[in-house]
Amino acid sequence: MSTTSSVAVQPFTTDVIPTLPIDLTIAAYARSGTHLGRDVVDLHLLDIADKAACSLLRDQWTDGFPVAAYTELLTTIAALRGVLGFIPTPTAVDVSTWARGVREASAAAAGSERDFHEVRFVEGPHQGARLGLWGPRAPQAPDTVPGPLLALELVTERGDSSDLEIGVARYRRLKQPDPRTGQWEYMLDRDHPFPAEGSRPHFLPADQVGA
Repeated sequence: MSTTSSVAVQPFTTDVIPTLPIDLTIAAYARSGTHLGRDVVDLHLLDIADKAACSLLRDQWTDGFPVAAYTELLTTIAALRGVLGFIPTPTAVDVSTWARGVREASAAAAGSERDFHEVRFVEGPHQGARLGLWGPRAPQAPDTVPGPLLALELVTERGDSSDLEIGVARYRRLKQPDPRTGQWEYMLDRDHPFPAEGSRPHFLPADQVGA
């Protein structure tokens, strides 16, 4: 009977196995071909959440809409940011709550005699998003036709967890709906300063982001 003990031989490697959550995150993205520095992980995740949220609002009425994909992506990003200690980003429920809040505000502004309209943002931080908004049945100004509110003011944000800035995007409704889709479109209001470069929609209440 041999008394020689068995020893498992491990191959020598100079690779450092990441253990910190941010290093594990960087390593995961590297496997997909996206190479991130520690200083850009926060902003990269914010950008993903922004795109997913606007896609959610863009495709919400589309047949075959992949609601589960956007929902799970937003939830995963929100959870990962919590682990990394970054400011929160919205889940699909938060995005829907925001859209409902904008819709309810439009109803209050439109008065009791109002109609419901589907609208789309064609530029600005909310580009691509579609919402249901109310508007008064009567024209809101000379040389206009009845439709959703002529102007909208939506809160924006820019920067990352270490330097978050809150701003605003002001939109103006076009004179007529798109004849192909029937949707009303909003562009940035040329009578006001444009949002700062890098601005994105601000979907969460201020008390959830420390703003």
